Order: sequence, then C-alpha cells, then structure tokens
Amino acid sequence: MMRSLYSGISGLRVHQVQMDVIGNNIANVNTVAFKSSRVTFQEILNQTLRIASAPSQVGGRGGTNPQQIGLGVSVGSIDVLHTSTGVQRTDRATDLAIDGEGFFMVSDGTNVYYTRAGNFDIDVLGNLVYPGGLRVLGWTTLVTDPITGAQYVDVTGTPGPINLSNLSMSAKATDMIKFEGNLDANVDVGEQVQYSFSVFDSLGNEHKLNYIFTKQAPNVWSWKIVPAPQAGAGVYAVEKSVGATAAKTPVSIDGANRPIMYGQDIKSLSVVTGSGVNQYQFTVVNDQDEFNDRTSALGSGQAVILVNGTQTVQVAFGDALPANSTVRIEYNDFAVSHVVPMVDVPSSQSGTAPGYDIDGDGIADIPAGQAHGVLIFGQDGRLLQSLINSDITIVMNPGVSGAADIFLRRENMQFDPSKFTQFAGATTVRATGNGYAAGILSSISIDSEGRVIGYYTNGQSREDAVLAIASFTNPGGLNKVGNNLYQQSTNSGYPVYGRAGIGGRGTIIAGALEMSNVDLAKEFTDMIVAQRGFQANSRIITVADEMLQELVNLKR
Repeated sequence: MMRSLYSGISGLRVHQVQMDVIGNNIANVNTVAFKSSRVTFQEILNQTLRIASAPSQVGGRGGTNPQQIGLGVSVGSIDVLHTSTGVQRTDRATDLAIDGEGFFMVSDGTNVYYTRAGNFDIDVLGNLVYPGGLRVLGWTTLVTDPITGAQYVDVTGTPGPINLSNLSMSAKATDMIKFEGNLDANVDVGEQVQYSFSVFDSLGNEHKLNYIFTKQAPNVWSWKIVPAPQAGAGVYAVEKSVGATAAKTPVSIDGANRPIMYGQDIKSLSVVTGSGVNQYQFTVVNDQDEFNDRTSALGSGQAVILVNGTQTVQVAFGDALPANSTVRIEYNDFAVSHVVPMVDVPSSQSGTAPGYDIDGDGIADIPAGQAHGVLIFGQDGRLLQSLINSDITIVMNPGVSGAADIFLRRENMQFDPSKFTQFAGATTVRATGNGYAAGILSSISIDSEGRVIGYYTNGQSREDAVLAIASFTNPGGLNKVGNNLYQQSTNSGYPVYGRAGIGGRGTIIAGALEMSNVDLAKEFTDMIVAQRGFQANSRIITVADEMLQELVNLKR
C-alpha cells in the first residue's frame, strides 16, 4: 500500500506539470510565432518480486514471467513542436514570416539568439531591430560585378547587424544604351527622323542628346548623335575687329574655346559700327560648297556661318562692312561640347566619323563625317546588321561641367534585332540607358530571399542587405530563453546560416507574421485528460489511506 501512495503522488506531480505546459500553451495562443509544447510520461523503475525463469529441461515445466510492481510515473519529455502554421498579413514592410524551416538571427552584442518571430522595426539610428532592442543579423557589404557593374551583397562572411542609416547611391555615368522600336519603311530616302534621349555624366548631371536617323537607301539607315540645346545655358562672346569688307566676302572669326560644329552653338551675330549695332539673321552650314552657294544669295541683313569642328568659323554678310567694324558672335555655353567621332564636318578634320562601305566595293557608301552607325534591314523588316566602326565619347565642356567625358563602347550601343524593326507605320524609337543621378534611400522592401531592396530618390533600386537565416539539425533541441527567443544547445547542433530559400531554409513572406501553432481544441482536450488523470491519482492516495486506516483498526 505504501508503494501505491507514492505512485499516486508521482501521478499528481506529472499531471500538474502537464497542466503547466497546457496553461502556457493556451496563454500564448496569440503570441507571434509561438511554438507549443507537449508532455510525454514514462514509467519509473519497477520493483521485481520474482525474476523470470526459463523452461525446465527436466520434468517438462514451462518458463515463468517476472513479477514486477511499478513505482509510479515521471515526465519523459517536454517537447517543443516546431510545426508549421499560418501567417497573418500586416502589410508592414518590416514584418516578416518564414515559410519553411529556419530561424532569424538576432544579437544583443554578446550573444546570438534565434527566433521565428519577425516583428522587426527600424530604430532612430537605422538599425533593423527585434522587440527589446536586439539587432537583426545579416550581411550589408556591397560588391560590384566587374563585368556588368551591378552591385550586390556579399553573403559569404559572418552575419553582422543590419544598419540602413545614411544609405546613398553614387551617380553612375551612362555607358550602355539599348534601342528598341520601329523606323517607318515609307519614309523617303534622305529624310531624317529625330529622337531625344538623356544620358548622365559621372556627377549625375542629365544631358539631352538628339539621335538623328537618316534613310540612306531602301532598308539602309544611318544614325548620329548630336547634343540637344540646353535651356538656361550660359553665353560667352567673341569679337573681332575688321576693316572695310565688301558684301559677301567671308571673314574668319577666331577665339572660341571649344570646337564649334552645331548651329545651336551660335546664339547671335551682330556688327558694331560707328553708327550703332546691327543684328543679322544667320544660317549655319557645315559644308564649304553649301556655304559658297548661300553666300552668293545673301541679301541685306542676312549672313551665313560655316562651322567645321574647329575653333574658327567663317562668316559672310549680305552687306558691306565699313572700316573699324567689330563682328560680335555670342556662343551658347552648353555643358556638352561635342561628340567624338565628329559628324557634319569635313572628312579631313581630325576625329571625323569614319565612312561606311556597305557593299564591300572599297567605296564608302556613306561618306566619312556623316554618321556614327548604320542599320541594315532585311526585306522582312527585321534588323540584319548594326554597323558601328568606333567607340563614342560625349565630350563635356570643361568650362561648364566638372564631370568626366561620357564614354560609350561600340558594343554597348545595342540595337536589339528582335525589337528594332523597319515596318510601314509610325516611327517609335525607344532608348534605355544605365546611367542615373545620385540618390538617397527613401523606402525599402524585403523579398522572398531575405534581400533588403532599397528604393532611392533617383528612381533606382539596389540590394542593400540580406537577412541571415539559420537552420539546425535538431531544432527541438534549442533552449527557450523567453521573448520568443531560442539559444543553441549541445543537442540542437550548430547553426548553418545563409540566404533564405537555399539549403533547405524557408523563404521569406514580407508584410506578414507567423501565427502561434497552439491548437485550442487539442489543448482543451488535453486539459480534460490531465484533470481526470489528476483526479484518478488523488483517488489512489485516498483509497490507500483508507486501507491503511482499516489495518490500524485491526488492533482494536
């Protein structure tokens, strides 16, 4: 009877432990990412009254089983159930859930903890933090791909705190342009189509360029790049004193501090005489023969200017200039000076764009100085060839911009054969470049691989950090330390960390939180079982006590 008393006591103890576990589970029914526990019981040591005996070799007696009395029950294990559960959407950028195996890593600066709860925030210093101030761990070191120039986060080192403060993106000069669209096949030979596009220099300044497509022959187009006029540009003036000059006699004007090759470079033309200032209407040409033709047809108050890529221009006036006249030319001081190789200048000029021999007969079908590239289409309207003889440099005006020249390799001026066509229809040319201005971080998002994507004020995005996700051989062996945190134990195994979605680690669900996996129906059922078990064990003690009372009463 004394054994039964102590068996009953052990039963009360273990069912009390079971109720403690059930109570904790129910209390955490709404705790973020809480993992419920269960209790399993096991029998305590048995007292052997008689050992087992083997069958007798003589007399034909059979064997007997042992006679043992159990000494009660004990707690076999308290297991944490790392079963998956649903998620609750919050649409908050820093609320994260893990869909699959793994744990977030957080640190107090000394110890590393692991958690399934992803209710993170960003503190005043820009740290990604867990409730209580623990810093979320990951990788933030940016490296640049030497081939593509793309930046990404190196995830090969030891994870460290993620800080998103003062993040900025340096300006990137344009070094690649891709063209898509259609050139109208019905355009007449010699007709031009102009398209404007922006490029960025090394300081992040935006510059407009004009891409001019010229139909040279059926299915053959040339193209060239010309700087577009810039609103609000500065102006500088060049003056030259001349003697009496007959009408239509060319005058050379020197003194420009950069090559003059575009009509838009010249803002105004005037002549200062003793009787006042005379403004002239002018036409700019690039060809000597055209200059001569226009000169012969000049009227009063008219002028023609020849520019050919040098710092000297020729001017012819429709009026005779009196002695002691001063010719004054105002130039637009644009940030972009010119484009090399140069177009629309005599082929003898240094840096002139090369000519294009399309049919291979040794004669340039498109003369030097007229085009940067040539597009040849098939009879089906598809692009067959894109010819570019040299790299292209957008030369900056050093007096206006402190940026480096914009350099475009010829292989980086790309016309997509599958997306650039010549069909009958509207001309719709589109160009995309990879340059951009400088920017600062304005917002973030986190993708399924745990990459923190930063969105910047310059319209660009970049991978700025990657969250570390740890996995364990035996996650049930982790130690609970409160606050939804776990620590490594001797039976959990070592953490294996890396990017989410790789190596068996789950993916990240952004804008959601993992819910508790407590099953209330099961917990209430277990509560009933625990209550009845506790009652039954208390009856063991009661009955054993009554039996002892009867034994004591025998002596009366």
